[in-house]
Amino acid sequence: MMLGRIAPLSLSCSSTVGVTIYYYLFGVRAKCSSSNLFISFVEDRPRNTRVTVQPQTSVREHSHVSLTCSSDASPAVQHYRWYKDDGGALTVIGNSAVLTMNASKDTTAVFCEAQNDLGTDNSTVTRLDVQYQPQSTTVSVTPRGPVDEHSNVTVTCSSEANPAVQHYRWYKADGGALSLIGNSAVLNFRASKDSSQIFCEALNDVGTDRSTVTQLLINYRPRNTRVTVRPQTSVREHSHVSLTCSSDASPAVQHYRWYKDDGGALTVIGNSAVLTMNASKDTTAVFCEAQNDLGTDNSTVTRLDVQYQPQSTTVSVTPRGPVDEHSNVTVTCSSEANPAVQHYRWYKADGGALSLIGNSAVLNFRASKDSSQIFCEALNDVGTDRSAVTQLLINYRPRNTRVTVQPQTSVREHSHVSLSCSSDASPAVQHYRWYKDDGGALTVIGNSAVLTMNASKDTTAVFCEAQNDLGTDNSTFIQLDVQYSPRNTTISRLSFGPVVENDDVTLTCSSDASPAARLYRWYKADAETDTHIRDSAVLTMKASKDTTQIFCEALNDLGTDRSAVTHLDVRYHPRNTRVTVSPSGPVLEHHIVTLECSSDANPVVQRYSWHHADGGTLIGNSALLKMNASKNIADIFCRAQNDLGTDDSSNIPLDVQCTYSFSV
Repeated sequence: MMLGRIAPLSLSCSSTVGVTIYYYLFGVRAKCSSSNLFISFVEDRPRNTRVTVQPQTSVREHSHVSLTCSSDASPAVQHYRWYKDDGGALTVIGNSAVLTMNASKDTTAVFCEAQNDLGTDNSTVTRLDVQYQPQSTTVSVTPRGPVDEHSNVTVTCSSEANPAVQHYRWYKADGGALSLIGNSAVLNFRASKDSSQIFCEALNDVGTDRSTVTQLLINYRPRNTRVTVRPQTSVREHSHVSLTCSSDASPAVQHYRWYKDDGGALTVIGNSAVLTMNASKDTTAVFCEAQNDLGTDNSTVTRLDVQYQPQSTTVSVTPRGPVDEHSNVTVTCSSEANPAVQHYRWYKADGGALSLIGNSAVLNFRASKDSSQIFCEALNDVGTDRSAVTQLLINYRPRNTRVTVQPQTSVREHSHVSLSCSSDASPAVQHYRWYKDDGGALTVIGNSAVLTMNASKDTTAVFCEAQNDLGTDNSTFIQLDVQYSPRNTTISRLSFGPVVENDDVTLTCSSDASPAARLYRWYKADAETDTHIRDSAVLTMKASKDTTQIFCEALNDLGTDRSAVTHLDVRYHPRNTRVTVSPSGPVLEHHIVTLECSSDANPVVQRYSWHHADGGTLIGNSALLKMNASKNIADIFCRAQNDLGTDDSSNIPLDVQCTYSFSV
């Protein structure tokens, strides 16, 4: 032990007689008595080190607490140090005589150390009564391993708290909803999937604390089986969609199976937790099945919002049966679509032309033959669809009656041709009748829809009549192109009557032919010989007595035809005037001889005259002249005359023999 050092000290002592007083101050001992003062001063290390606390009562965690370290020491304490005792592990927490800190359960065991030049001294450990709410609350489970649902389970709640936990509460965590299931530190209950997630709550006067949720290992068959869909919004038909099947099960689900529900008929469409498929309107109702060793569970039916364009668009008609033209008809357009049909359009099909006639699902209109073929169109955001064309049953008399011909090309006369009569009518045509038009006079030539006949130029203009109970209708005339060789070939002139020789005359050849005559030829008829003149439909020539008999010939691809001979009345003055003598041989002088004058003339010779060649002395005025033969007869000629002129014959070639008398 270190001895203290003596040092002088000046003190005053004031005391009552007979009383002795002792002072102790930093190792100094002073004795006062009635008669004197005795002082001894000794230096020493700190001792009697001690801690005082303010407040002295219990304190709440995190509230302020002040700790003061004091010690007997000479010389005085030079350094203070505060320590926290963590189960033998010391931590310095301060370096002054007074330590002010927030109360904490981690600093409940503290002491201080006082130090001067001669040494140190520690206070005893001061245990602060720091009160705090329950902490580190935990749950222990017995038995630990998986248990079958409905078997007994014991759970114990433990918590660190000051003051000690006064109340315990047990809760079942059911999703976001909490259910109170017990009020003691130890809870016994039957294992259930619905109580597999539990926690406890510890309470004292300071506050509360909850354990983490304890997942009890409980074996149970799948339940709460559900389907999630990606994307969650509507999907277009044929786009990809992913469906995930999840289920609460212990042990975990081992097998998944996907079903398509077709109105109660189930079809397996997958065997994994995730089903990826092309969205289809035929697979909008699906569900999954989850299976483990303890059983199975099905999800509810998931109805996919598969969007597709209108389909199976149909038209319904009211009334259904045939209606009279101009009566009221209601037609309704129906279509399967998602999203629902947003717009409807009605069209009238008029041959190949379409006419918009309405814009609503239901259309009211007056029945008409012109609107007997209609259809509707349904539209949504995805696309459009059209119904088939609906043929409304409308009663009306025949109309648009028409004839078709087979073959459609030209036909040869006498070949077979087939004519079909068709007509728009409701009820259907009951009677057909065919007519031939002969210049306004109608002749019935058939009584069926199809007329087969031999082609003839006399039946080129025909039409048919269609009849039902409501009336009749006629087709237009059909002009059959019946081809035949030329016939009725004729010659015409611009002017009629006689023509003077060498004047111009124009003749036209015409013929009834199909196809039309492609060539005309003109001939001069000379007794048994025909002489070709020219090829043309019109012939212009100089009138001549040599071309008074003319005919023409018409030609097409099917044959030829000749006109009758046309006799032109060509007028010309006499010519080729000649005399014939009878008898024609030699004649004896003074015998009677007959002379006859003839001439070519048109008009015919109007006057004949006989003349002597020696000056033209007239000797007769008729075509015949009788006279006595004489040697002078050779000097006679005849003259023929008409309105156009005259012509003289040559002298008469007559052999007149003289007679002589001889006397012997």
